[in-house]
Order: sequence, then structure tokens, then C-alpha cells
Amino acid sequence: MRVPADNVHMERERDESGQYVETVSLEDVLSVFEQAEVPVLTANEVAGELECSRPSAYNKLEDLTERGELHKKKVGSRAVVWWLPE
Repeated sequence: MRVPADNVHMERERDESGQYVETVSLEDVLSVFEQAEVPVLTANEVAGELECSRPSAYNKLEDLTERGELHKKKVGSRAVVWWLPE
């Protein structure tokens, strides 16, 4: 049995102007790294820990990289890992 398309995606909260409300903070992402048992993580792993979408996790990871709070490395044709600087 197929799930109707309108039931596939979670309904996200919007503010008074209609913009989506941010549910995952940069601090939330950093805390995943601080509590991780391994030194490097992928966007999928961060998304799984925070129960958010992969694109949302990826955007936060990129923001933290630009701010110098994380480092990243491409490790395959499409794979990227992030880690906390020492």
C-alpha cells in the first residue's frame, strides 16, 4: 500500500511571516560532535542524531565550517566528513 504524497513529509512549523522556524541550532550540531564516539561524522550521521533532514544537517555543517568551528574533508567521489578542530 502506498502512502499518499501529502503524508510523506513532516509538517514544519512556520513563524508569523510564513518562514520556517529553525529547529536545529549550530550548538545542537556541535554537541553531536562533542558526544560522538568517533572523531569524524557525515551529514547523514548528524541528521540521524538530531532527527532532522540531511540537507538541514549539511547546511549547519557548512555554516560551522565557514566559521572555523569544524573542519571537513572530501573522502570519496561524493562522501564528506566533518570533525572538531583540535
